[in-house]
Amino acid sequence: MECYNLQRQAACLKKSLFDQGYLDEQFYQIEDLQDEASPNFTEEVASLFFKDSARLMTNIEQAMEKNPRDFNRWDAHMQQLKGSCSSIGASRMKNECTSFRNRRIAVETRMLKAA
Repeated sequence: MECYNLQRQAACLKKSLFDQGYLDEQFYQIEDLQDEASPNFTEEVASLFFKDSARLMTNIEQAMEKNPRDFNRWDAHMQQLKGSCSSIGASRMKNECTSFRNRRIAVETRMLKAA
């Protein structure tokens, strides 16, 4: 009974993440790849995503601190993060990466016009 309740809670949490736009259909495709041969596939992919995302976000922060005008470096790290988000179905985070890049382009454009 307790196991059933945990499964139900997990299902409700996943539904909530979809309803709020945090996850998209790509996540279902990852779940579909899980089978008897790799019963923890989704968990392993999610774990790798979180580790990789933390590393990429650290890289972005360091690039911004060390080279505040090296927009190409920022973009390279942000593009990697966006790709990771897209591949796991983290749609809301992917959209934030796009918004960050758009704001960065606007800032760079203003800086070039002011120069």
